[in-house]
Amino acid sequence: MFFQKLKKNKCNGFTLIEMMVFMFMLTIAGVTFYKVFATGTLAMSNVKSRLGAVQLANEKIEIARNLKYEDVGTVGGIPDGKLSQTETEIRSGKTYYVHSSVVAIDDPFDGTLAAGTDSRPADYKQVKIIVYWEDDNPAKSTSVVATISPPGVEAMYTGGILSLNIVDSSGIGIPNANVKIINGSVSPVVNAQYTTDSSGNLFLPEVIPSLQTYSLQITKNGYFPVQTYAPYPISSVNPIDIHASVVNASINQKTIVMDKLSTINLYTKSPLGEIIPNIDFSLAGGRRTSNTIATPPLPVWSLVQTVFNSSADGKKTLTNISSGPYYFTYPSGIQNDKYALLYLDAAADLSNVFNLPPNTALDVNVVLANKETDSLLVTALTDADSAPIAGASVELKSVIGAYDVTMTTNKFGKVYFPDSNATLVAGGYKLSIVAAGFTDIIDKDVTINKFTTQEVKMVIE
Repeated sequence: MFFQKLKKNKCNGFTLIEMMVFMFMLTIAGVTFYKVFATGTLAMSNVKSRLGAVQLANEKIEIARNLKYEDVGTVGGIPDGKLSQTETEIRSGKTYYVHSSVVAIDDPFDGTLAAGTDSRPADYKQVKIIVYWEDDNPAKSTSVVATISPPGVEAMYTGGILSLNIVDSSGIGIPNANVKIINGSVSPVVNAQYTTDSSGNLFLPEVIPSLQTYSLQITKNGYFPVQTYAPYPISSVNPIDIHASVVNASINQKTIVMDKLSTINLYTKSPLGEIIPNIDFSLAGGRRTSNTIATPPLPVWSLVQTVFNSSADGKKTLTNISSGPYYFTYPSGIQNDKYALLYLDAAADLSNVFNLPPNTALDVNVVLANKETDSLLVTALTDADSAPIAGASVELKSVIGAYDVTMTTNKFGKVYFPDSNATLVAGGYKLSIVAAGFTDIIDKDVTINKFTTQEVKMVIE
């Protein structure tokens, strides 16, 4: 209809509105054509890159097939050989990244060394070539796997077997974890990378025997990285995860635990939930990597004691950190000295320690009280062992005046006055505490002047 109108009025020319509508339609058509063209061009480029990667991978496999059997391996790998672990090649102006790995396979068809039914476990070698056309991007890669058998009979058993199990803290195996193995004390030197199978295992026959010298570095996206350390006294501490050992003609098993990354969101607040900015604090904890040589030994954590600040928004976020226990310290300082630390709401007890589970974003409220404000912190404890009494009913009423408020102790046995509905003023008060199973405390005299604390021991009935 629009174009009919144009034809009818062609002698009169275009109006401004008609011209704008025409240009809008032309723009929509142009943008649509450009998107279709760009999408098609990108798809053609990916197809061309994939074809080049497949051709390159097949070439590398053929090179491996034409090597002597004893030379089928990677430089610094297990087994050692003449293939490079990583290469970069340019074909038709396109850069390709080639990753090669070779492992000896103990095929269960003729029994296995682990079951004691095969004394020659190196049945054949498996060669895997991965070619990326965008570095380390699995979506833009292709792979080829080939098995190469020894000439005549299968190879005689040499060295030992290194069996690595990479699991999380619940004991579930972690598949496709990256394992880097380094050993500079054997000949040839080992410097190789592998990935765990679907059960989190890496099984390597024909490893050169060596005692506590195989360094392991385990990584995977979304997991806290783990590594082994040399034993004391080569290291100045006693590591939890010591370098792996390989004994000749035996299976050497080692289990490494790694967990998903976690986050801590720490907030500095008043008991009434008001933001308190610019508070300094320190944290230490996470994964326990080793113990000191001191007596008694002290833990060495993945996060050594570090000072942080809650900034103007009263918040500090720590990302990509290890799960485990974290130890909170409230140091003195110009801003800190204005406030008293009451408790951490994420702690399990009255201590300043909280636990961070794997794969968790944990909110931790650091509850602080202004020392210049007229207030009262009541802590109800058992007389027998000073354990906190949660759920106790605590009434505070003024000797002169209308203040009369009742609140309930939290899991730490603590309650803070005033609440959000009334304001305390300095002076005399009566404190009463009632808890099931304990003798009531009625009208205990308390004098409040600025921030005041009152610890009450209750006797079991």
